[in-house]
Amino acid sequence: MADPYLPALEDFELNADETAAVAKALEDDRPWDWKPADQKELQALKSAKDKILAYHLSRHSGNCCYCRLNLNGAGPYMTDREHILPKGKEVYKPFSYSIWNLAAACKRCNMQFKRSGDAFVVDPDDSTRFQDSENYRFVHPNFDAYGKHLIRLQAQADTKNIVIFVKTPGSEKATYTHDFFALHELQVDSFDKAQGLEEENLETELAAKVRALAKEFDQ
Repeated sequence: MADPYLPALEDFELNADETAAVAKALEDDRPWDWKPADQKELQALKSAKDKILAYHLSRHSGNCCYCRLNLNGAGPYMTDREHILPKGKEVYKPFSYSIWNLAAACKRCNMQFKRSGDAFVVDPDDSTRFQDSENYRFVHPNFDAYGKHLIRLQAQADTKNIVIFVKTPGSEKATYTHDFFALHELQVDSFDKAQGLEEENLETELAAKVRALAKEFDQ
């Protein structure tokens, strides 16, 4: 089920110029990469893309839709407008600007792991199922409540970090997402390397809270 705490996708709107520019882009062989010669259309298309990114970042509180890395202030070098069904495949091109097929992801999840494949789609041939949560093996950014499957627990004190991903028992989507994006690589616990009593106490307290939460969610 979709996350009831996220703004409904139906709330997203483009103005008339942006809508017209998107419609023209969809007529091109490469809709997302289309660059109109007309400057007004160019600005309208850029505005539409900026709105899409801002909207999806807002929906997920500034976090990557797949690993929950905080992207607030990260800018374009760390943040991607993510096409869940890859825009490069012919069958998915009509959905290049569909708000349900877009999200905001970190470069690691999008470029290193997600890329242009679609092995995560159960039935890639039935377009009537493209907006069905059950047609996706991983946690879908728009059709699933992330926290019902996975939770990222994290604490940081200066350079010391602890990151733990908790998978909901019995959730196949949690397991698939965890493996697909290699989330185990992001797990770290450096709090046991504290130097000095005051720092050690602070770090131990923070780490203990995270570990306690992880244990609680695992139960």
